[in-house]
Amino acid sequence: MDRLDELCRERGLRLTEQRRIVLEVLEAATDHPCTFEIHRRASVGRRIGVATVYRALNSLASAGLVTRHVFRDGKARYERTGGAPHPHLIDVATGEIVEVEEDGLVRLIEEEARRMGFRLVEFRLKLFGERKPA
Repeated sequence: MDRLDELCRERGLRLTEQRRIVLEVLEAATDHPCTFEIHRRASVGRRIGVATVYRALNSLASAGLVTRHVFRDGKARYERTGGAPHPHLIDVATGEIVEVEEDGLVRLIEEEARRMGFRLVEFRLKLFGERKPA
């Protein structure tokens, strides 16, 4: 049994070929693709419909294997669950999404939660900005 199959079983979800394809696309992604982009990547050399991608994403998100983000552009964008929590910086002009990988910021958030008497379980932080002209 491979890792994806095991993850799905743990979450009570059968790993279909379509779900496997979608998960593999998201594992390879270095961005936060929308459904149509996931479909475009998944359909390279394979036959998979956009409706199938939608259904796969919905079931994977419900099972907690995929995180759905809706940013300012209104599009749902996806990433695999399981990575370290990280803030997202969204360019308000272009919609570009950049993962903020600053350990100091994450530690600060965790420390503030502890100071307030909480053990941080999860967080979502969206920062919105504009790139400075070069």
